[in-house]
Amino acid sequence: MKGERSKRKIAVLLMFGTLAMSLSGCRYSSFDEYLEALGMKDPPYEEVEDVAAYEDTLVLSKDSVTSQVEPSPVYQPSEEDYSSSALDGSEDVIFFDESAKDSTEPEIGYDADQVFQSSYKQLTEAELNEDMKKARLEAGLTPENIEAKKQEQKGLYAYDRLTGSGQTLYVEILSIIEHQAENVLVSTTSDEAIDLVFDYVCADHPELFYVDGYKYTNYTIDNTITKIGFSGSYTYTPEQVAARQTRINQAVNECLAGAPSSTDDYYAIKYVYEYLIQNVEYDLEADDNQNICSVFIGKRSVCNGYSKAAQLLLNKLGIKCTLVTGTVDTKKTRGVRHAWNLVLCNDAYYYVDVTWGDSSYQVGNGESADATRLPAVNYDYLNVTTDEILKNHTISDDIYMPGCTSMKDNFYVREDEYFTTPELVLVGDLFNRRYQDGSSSVVIKCADKGVYDQLFDQLVTQRLVFDYLQGDNSTVSYTTFVDTNTIIFWIA
Repeated sequence: MKGERSKRKIAVLLMFGTLAMSLSGCRYSSFDEYLEALGMKDPPYEEVEDVAAYEDTLVLSKDSVTSQVEPSPVYQPSEEDYSSSALDGSEDVIFFDESAKDSTEPEIGYDADQVFQSSYKQLTEAELNEDMKKARLEAGLTPENIEAKKQEQKGLYAYDRLTGSGQTLYVEILSIIEHQAENVLVSTTSDEAIDLVFDYVCADHPELFYVDGYKYTNYTIDNTITKIGFSGSYTYTPEQVAARQTRINQAVNECLAGAPSSTDDYYAIKYVYEYLIQNVEYDLEADDNQNICSVFIGKRSVCNGYSKAAQLLLNKLGIKCTLVTGTVDTKKTRGVRHAWNLVLCNDAYYYVDVTWGDSSYQVGNGESADATRLPAVNYDYLNVTTDEILKNHTISDDIYMPGCTSMKDNFYVREDEYFTTPELVLVGDLFNRRYQDGSSSVVIKCADKGVYDQLFDQLVTQRLVFDYLQGDNSTVSYTTFVDTNTIIFWIA
């Protein structure tokens, strides 16, 4: 992502002459596409038309004779299309158009901030005038507070990806945002370091709903940056933040009150996944849809809102969860920006995509299937492996992500709906269980395409599914998700 973008600078430099050296001060703003993917900016959206690949529900007749029924394509929901825009500012503001950033920028991975080691610098008393010292003090940036805040951040996913100097800059930026401070000097002379670390702060802290970007002031001598002052771009006043936080806390507490008490992480993750899907509607036009306000206050959101809300709730339940950004491939569009989550469930990492599990997202993106026949919750994206998520997602390289290989806590494995062989006896057992628990559907998740093809041939082409239906049924509806090797039969 970052390797494909270039800067567009528009500026009026304010020059101040002092003897033989010149001092120029410019206020900068950065609102790059990756920040949009993280949800720290509220860009205009363009809904992608006709992108759903999930076909109409098909009906299989018991008695009619037809040629082999071809499976319908997998449902591959799309994410909203982001477009970049710059916020209004005075003429001395430099705007970054990160959509065309030059390709010479280094790739970002586990040790990303090592690129900026030479630009990190510890501020000395001699460098700070009284106003600068006061600004840092009002933002809580004393040596003691910085060290204490570092201890508080330990264990957060993005923070732990940074080295010591990067962690110092991280807690400086975090503290400035929390205090809604303006133009506070930070310990770097690199705007790129600020860009990286700001992203990491936002990845760890979904509660920062009141900031949608940042700006900074460069202090230069002989065209060399000597100091940088950082400011958040705040969308609400402190009073408005407090009022909204009260409403968010109430909604969060209502959700957590129903959370399972089990020490098994799987049940907490499943609960949050289902809770958000059942209580939030996918809506491109929702207010604050890039942050948690849209979820907990408006009950309508998009991928960034879903993902940040899931992160906030799971973290409060003691489940480590972080934001993941990247792109998705849909039926007619490739590389559409999207956000989801990485979770640590019972000591193993998995991916979770709440947005793609929400049927309202399917319908809202041009879904052609009968909405009444869509499952209320699509579990294909609850605790999945890297291989599984990469079938239609591409993970950004802005932050290191571990390989997710375990299937132990995958939803279908835990719910005994996972088939590693085309064994019809097991199919019969599954149908019986679903009739007994009053389910409206039977979901068969296959381990690979070979198992899927054989079960589809037996159950659909050869019509053996009628052997497992209870009651007098001459037809049955079914839906297929080919990319995820899933078949759904509707039994009620």
